[in-house]
Amino acid sequence: MSSAGINNWHILRELGPSNSLKLLGSRVFSLDHYFVLRKNLMEPEPETPAVGAKLALEPIAPSDIEKILESLASLTPAEKRDVLGYLHFYESGFKNCYVMRRDGQVAYMQTLIYPEQNDLIERKYRSKFYPLKESQVMVENVFTFVPFRGLGCLQQGTRKLLGLARSQGYRSAVCYIRKDRIVSLNEFIKMGFKITRMMPEYKVLGRVWRDL
Repeated sequence: MSSAGINNWHILRELGPSNSLKLLGSRVFSLDHYFVLRKNLMEPEPETPAVGAKLALEPIAPSDIEKILESLASLTPAEKRDVLGYLHFYESGFKNCYVMRRDGQVAYMQTLIYPEQNDLIERKYRSKFYPLKESQVMVENVFTFVPFRGLGCLQQGTRKLLGLARSQGYRSAVCYIRKDRIVSLNEFIKMGFKITRMMPEYKVLGRVWRDL
């Protein structure tokens, strides 16, 4: 599949008939809960032991997108839906997506969002994200691909993105993590993020919004 134009049709096609029906059914009505976490980038970094090999974090390239699409067959339907949604997010205008690579493959992906993109948040995701403050960034769409789990990619990638934001003068960071994603939640808390609230996310007849 070409990387051009990742949209809902592509997502449904890649998921297949039965999983597409499950996805569409969940959009009739479903309820999830998300934690909002914030971190003060001016505070000293908590010390955590290094895990796994160190990998470089670089902006995503067109060849990375092709490799990600080729790797979809190895993912579960839920993971496939997430990854396609993240690529759709990238194509919607949030271009600060970064990847880590190993052995010629994409090991990890994550997006950094700046307050200059508040107009894009307002137009396309105002029911999901708070507008960013002037000195605040957001990290979103974290994913480690199956062969590279256990290498500490999440902590490496997030710390590097936060370090980039800190070097650019940003003072705080925010992220949103679904309540059932315990591993991610624990990792972000280890990195100094603190839960500020929990909010419901509703899906009704294809419309998705959070109680911001």
